[in-house]
Amino acid sequence: MIEASIGALPGLIPAFLVIAIMLGIPSGIAAKVKGKSVGLALLLAAALAGVLTVTLMPGDGGSGRAGICDAGLPLQGFLASESARLNVLLFIPVSCLAVLFFKRPILALSGTLMLTCGVELLQSWAGLGRACSYDDIKANALGGVLGVLLGTMSLWVWRRRIPFTRTDALWGVSLGAVGGLILAASFTFTVEPVHLEAASQHRHENMRDMLAQDAWLQETVNSLYGKDTKITQSASEKLQNGRWRLRAETAQGSVVALWPDRKLMRFALQSGSGTGTLSESEIQTAGDRFAKKWFPKDVVGAKVTHRDPDGNRGPHILTYRRYVDGVMMPMRLDMTISASGRVMGLAARTTRDPKIPKAVVTKDKATKQAERAATGGTAVPVRLLAQRVDHTWRPVWMVSIVRGPKQTVESTVFIDAVTAAEVSPEAIGDGDV
Repeated sequence: MIEASIGALPGLIPAFLVIAIMLGIPSGIAAKVKGKSVGLALLLAAALAGVLTVTLMPGDGGSGRAGICDAGLPLQGFLASESARLNVLLFIPVSCLAVLFFKRPILALSGTLMLTCGVELLQSWAGLGRACSYDDIKANALGGVLGVLLGTMSLWVWRRRIPFTRTDALWGVSLGAVGGLILAASFTFTVEPVHLEAASQHRHENMRDMLAQDAWLQETVNSLYGKDTKITQSASEKLQNGRWRLRAETAQGSVVALWPDRKLMRFALQSGSGTGTLSESEIQTAGDRFAKKWFPKDVVGAKVTHRDPDGNRGPHILTYRRYVDGVMMPMRLDMTISASGRVMGLAARTTRDPKIPKAVVTKDKATKQAERAATGGTAVPVRLLAQRVDHTWRPVWMVSIVRGPKQTVESTVFIDAVTAAEVSPEAIGDGDV
């Protein structure tokens, strides 16, 4: 790679001067004999010397293995690197000067492409301490194309005619075809593609992501439990769809969150927050304020249910549910708040509202269907839910089957609200959206 030679700058300049003199003297003599521009010949020799020096000067890089070439990154990835941009710039002067000197753009382009492929092939074969990379080939080829275009436009401005000839096309295409076949066969049979750069970038991205996870988790813990709260233990678990479940333990309590969504999933205080005298409306206001801070989009349009199972001085429970056409969506938010207005714990599922077909099966029809499936039991429809069945979201009646004089719940039956068939909903995981 070009960075290896730039890093060896003390030896780069002497090597360049030696190669430039070796190429420049015969090039200048040949140009003078043929009546061509000696200045252009010397400039072309200098540009070519720069390419050879930068790309073939021995270094201490590479993997230490001969016969391999890094497959590189996708187009949008490799152009973002400084090394790729330097490789693009490296080949613009030599290809542009080749067009101006030889006045054969197609031949110059073929020669430039052969040069960049040949350089990388030599880096792969020889023990130069240089790393062969298909990214370098792409970058050098792009620089060669830009240089040829620049030289062609200069010739057109100078001569006021398109600088393409039949001879140029014949020789250029022939060289490109023959050289391309030879180089392609050489790479295919003698060079093994590897993915070192992609693996390295993946490791760096993972490291950056882990640092961002830790920083956000610490910020979240501080916001929930107080400034300077220490995380005593943390863990992360990879879920589906590229998501992670983050867990943090503190002296005050635990936090579970979803990344990269940056959403709370669960948290709980390990001890109570004292008694309080807030009214029911004040407690709900505190809960709404917390919900809008941490779940601003999820609670929009949600119906709030407020319960105080232990009386006004005990903890209160707020539940947030959203309904679309009478169907309860999979979003869930259950919050426990003390009588002093402190949020003591929550459990959340922030799944987006799915698109589901319109429910046509009525509550009565779902009841009868469930009772036929459970002989001797009484069906009690609980609610109409959005559930995932066979990987597809459906409106589903959840029906409880009760028996005996105490009407004890024995089982639960799920009836598709479109087909009236009994179904088995799939569990909704933390990573679902």
